[in-house]
Amino acid sequence: MDGPPSRDRLAVWTYVQHGEEIPCGDPSVTGAERAAAGRETLAGRWQELLPGNRSRAAAQFSAGLPDGQDMARVWLPRDPAALRARLGETPLVAWAEDDVLHVLWQGAADEVTLGAGVQPRLWPVEGASDLWEASLRIRRLDEAVISIVAMPRRAGGGGPGRMPDQLVWRGPRAAAALPTVPQPAGSLDEHTLHSAALRGPRQVTVYRPPGAAGRLPGCVLADGQSAFGFAQVLEPAILAGDVPPVLLVGVHNAADPARPWPDRRGQEYFPGRGRARFGAHLEFVTGEVIPWAAARFGAAAGPWVSAGFSNGGAWAIAAAQRRPDVFTAVAAFSAGVVPRQIAGRARAARVRHYLAAGTLEAGFRSATRQWAERLQRAGLPCRYQEWIGGHDPFWWDQQLPAALAWLLARP
Repeated sequence: MDGPPSRDRLAVWTYVQHGEEIPCGDPSVTGAERAAAGRETLAGRWQELLPGNRSRAAAQFSAGLPDGQDMARVWLPRDPAALRARLGETPLVAWAEDDVLHVLWQGAADEVTLGAGVQPRLWPVEGASDLWEASLRIRRLDEAVISIVAMPRRAGGGGPGRMPDQLVWRGPRAAAALPTVPQPAGSLDEHTLHSAALRGPRQVTVYRPPGAAGRLPGCVLADGQSAFGFAQVLEPAILAGDVPPVLLVGVHNAADPARPWPDRRGQEYFPGRGRARFGAHLEFVTGEVIPWAAARFGAAAGPWVSAGFSNGGAWAIAAAQRRPDVFTAVAAFSAGVVPRQIAGRARAARVRHYLAAGTLEAGFRSATRQWAERLQRAGLPCRYQEWIGGHDPFWWDQQLPAALAWLLARP
C-alpha cells in the first residue's frame, strides 16, 4: 500500500488486493473537490492503473492461484457479441468455467462495483461502452455460494442512481441452504426507545418465536435492521428443535445515508474509533435495551448473547470483553477488528465464542481467525467455522442458527 498519508485529505494512494492495484482516498472528499483543487481524482488514478491491472490479470490467468491465496483476479480479451448473448434479457449474469467465476453487467455507468460476497470493481469490456466484467479464480468454487450485487455509479451524481442488480451464484457442490419462511409466525415488532445514554431515539426490532412459553434467553443483534432476515431462517430451526427458543433483539445502527461522514456506526461499534460513543451505545444496550426487553418480552436475566456481522461482529466481541457480567456468549461473523488481548474479566467468566468467516474475505477472515486462535490458546470455549464465500449476508443468515444452537446448549 502506498500510504495512506497522515494529514492530506485530498491525497490518493493505492493498495493491492487479489493482484489488483486499487486507488483509495479519504471517502469524505468528492472527486469534484479534488479536481477543483487541481489534485488527482480517484477516477483518474483508476484509469491510469487499469492497463497494468489487466496485464497482471492476463498473466495470472494461466498461472493458477498463488500459494495461500483463495481468490485472484484474472483477465482475457472477450468478444462483446458473445458476452451479449450471455446476458439474454437480464442485465447481470454470472457463470463458471472450471475454477473461474465470470460476472457480466450491462448498463451506462462511469464505475461499477460489486457488493456482498465478492467486492472487486468491474472493468469495462474493450470495444463495448455498456458492458462491464470481472473474472475471478476461486479455490473450491464448486462448493461456493456467492451473492453478487452490481452497483453502478455516474460521476457527479445527478439525482438517484440506478438500483443495484443482484443474484446469488451457487456452485454445483454447494451445501443446501437452510429452510426459510417468507413471513415468520412469531411476533416481530418495531419499537422506538428514547435513550438517556444516546440522548435521542433509537429503533429496536424484537423477534419472539411462536409457541415459546416462559422466559427465554436473549440475543442482542447489532445492525438490528437485519433482524427480519435472521428471523426468517431462525424460526424454522427453532420449530424443528435444532435451536433453543431465543428472544432476538435487534438494535439498529446509527448510520445515516444522507450523512455518511463522520461514520457514527463505526464510532459506536469500535471502541478505538469513538470511545465516548462506543461507551454510550454499550450503556444503552446493557442499561436500557436489555432491562426493557426482559420486562416486556419475558427474556431471562441471562444468558444473553451479543451477536453481529462485519463491524457488528467486532462490536459483539468488544461488548462481551467489557461486560461479561451481561454477555456470557458471542456470535460474531466476519469481524474485521478484534481485541489484541483477552480481558481478564472475560477470561474469568469463560465467555463462549462462536466465530465464523468466509474464505474470500481475506482481512475479515484473518482477523476473525486470529481472535479464535487467541481464545483457543487461552483454553476458552470457542468454535470457529469457515464458509466458501465472501463478506455475504447469505452466509451470516446461515451461521446464526448454528451459533445459537452451540452457544445455548447445556454444558
